[in-house]
Amino acid sequence: MPLSKPANAVPTSRWASRPATPTPGPREDGTPRVVPGVYLLTHEASPQFVKPITVRVIRELADRCTYYDWAWIQVYVLNRNGDAIQRRELFVRPVGLRPVPPPSRSRARSRRRGTAEGDR
Repeated sequence: MPLSKPANAVPTSRWASRPATPTPGPREDGTPRVVPGVYLLTHEASPQFVKPITVRVIRELADRCTYYDWAWIQVYVLNRNGDAIQRRELFVRPVGLRPVPPPSRSRARSRRRGTAEGDR
């Protein structure tokens, strides 16, 4: 007589090993991988950034085909207070990304507390 499984049994596929995440470091073609963080994108990253923008990188889209030394990334565009104002997918050169500290949030906090001139 076969053994019956309990109703709440976990399928064996649940415990199967998951595919390995890409290792940090260069890809097979030598292009560096993009690590999540806050970056300043200038003309060095792509010709479209004549006016620099600050972004928070969510992830690199490694499944897309790219040219040598280029990568697709998914980002949030940040305003000067560090708030995400837009979500975008960008085609950039990883060597042109400049890491920066996250923007200061002091101005945003004071505005929320009602310390602006019009609130007094």
